[in-house]
Amino acid sequence: MRVKVKIRGKELVVSSEEVEKLAKSLLPEGIRKHYIVVSGRRFPPKQLLEGVLRMKGVRMDRLLFTTKDAYYLFTRLGFPSGKLEKLDERERSLLALRKLKGVIAVGGDAVADSERYYE
Repeated sequence: MRVKVKIRGKELVVSSEEVEKLAKSLLPEGIRKHYIVVSGRRFPPKQLLEGVLRMKGVRMDRLLFTTKDAYYLFTRLGFPSGKLEKLDERERSLLALRKLKGVIAVGGDAVADSERYYE
């Protein structure tokens, strides 16, 4: 699916395939409130939009577009979205643990612990 969108005066044509390809190269940042699901992974909408803009050769700071701009584009492309507060406690806990992957170690070896955790 392809969508034509205007972000702060810049007209773009974006496809869902381009977004999926981009998402494979990104490590999701922490989610504050809203998220977009691409290939089973949750991303902050502004992170994805910033990536799309760079991919299209547009240099634009995140301060210049809104979460609503990003949300509008990605939901039009058919990507599921949600709010962090609506996730159940287990899902929020798993998101928090994933942020720490490779940083802390339960048994003394962070790499081995993370490999066991994600098996």
